[in-house]
Amino acid sequence: MNRQNLSASIANGGVGQQKLTVKMNYGTMNLLIGTGHVLAWAIMISFLHSPSSILWKGVVLILFCLMMQGVFSVMHECFHDQGHPTSWANWTLGVIEGTIFGTAYTLFRVNHEAHHVRNRSRAEIAEYIFPDESPTRKILLYYFAILGGIWLGAFVASILLPFIPYRYRLGLNRPAKSMNGYFLAFAEFSSRDWMRLRVEAAVGLLVWVSAILLLDWNWTVLSVAYAAFAFTWSSLQWIYHLRTPLDRVEGAYNLRAPLLVRWLFLNFNYNLTHHRHPAAPWQDAHALTDLKETQPLWYRYLLIFRCPEPLPADLSSIRKTYF
Repeated sequence: MNRQNLSASIANGGVGQQKLTVKMNYGTMNLLIGTGHVLAWAIMISFLHSPSSILWKGVVLILFCLMMQGVFSVMHECFHDQGHPTSWANWTLGVIEGTIFGTAYTLFRVNHEAHHVRNRSRAEIAEYIFPDESPTRKILLYYFAILGGIWLGAFVASILLPFIPYRYRLGLNRPAKSMNGYFLAFAEFSSRDWMRLRVEAAVGLLVWVSAILLLDWNWTVLSVAYAAFAFTWSSLQWIYHLRTPLDRVEGAYNLRAPLLVRWLFLNFNYNLTHHRHPAAPWQDAHALTDLKETQPLWYRYLLIFRCPEPLPADLSSIRKTYF
């Protein structure tokens, strides 16, 4: 603790020290969860390579997809500097989780920071077709995204971007009628971000090559496992925001989920709470949430497959409902 924080702690009767202790405890918990994710990742993928029955492999594949949602949740904590109070540990945790997720951590961090600025703006509206848009293009892009394209785009980008010189990044900022938040974020990368992205891609390559060689994994099983994960993760990404008011903070839902799912998601289902309290760690999200202000996760998930429709003329008609 530096001198300024120590003085503040004394002035507040030790409150500053108490908050630091809580943060350290949460940080230790997150490191343990991250370690568990890596072990579970290796064990479950290895099991999928075994001669076990298709039934058991199906069960493990479902658990794998659910567990990997939590991998993203830990990355998300690190985006907000909540993974660990020590900056290097926070970044390292994010990089490790990003590696098994299948992307470069900094690529997602920069995009997520922009999401908190652009949420429910035209750049992130996927479910409504604007009058000047091609309905066919919007619908095709929408279904590509939710059926796995969001993950696939991040995976491919993490492979290609390290080879692009930083000075050319602005050329990736492609104009579009909507759904272009991902491309707009390229204008927000610093040179340090770009260098970190390259380091993370190199770390990812080393980890993946080592795992494949040491654990004798093959591309067929890996493709099936990550195709399933790409679909489940991509189709879950927008369920919190679609058909919510066009408001940067309130344009989100808190969703009820079974306890096991909530634990595996690390409370990521409380997305509105996160937008209202972006600095709150995931451990506090449940306590900060009004459970009467929710919808079931399964209901919102089914709605994700509903076809995009014209933007309502009366934007005030876009309201949230709770049940």
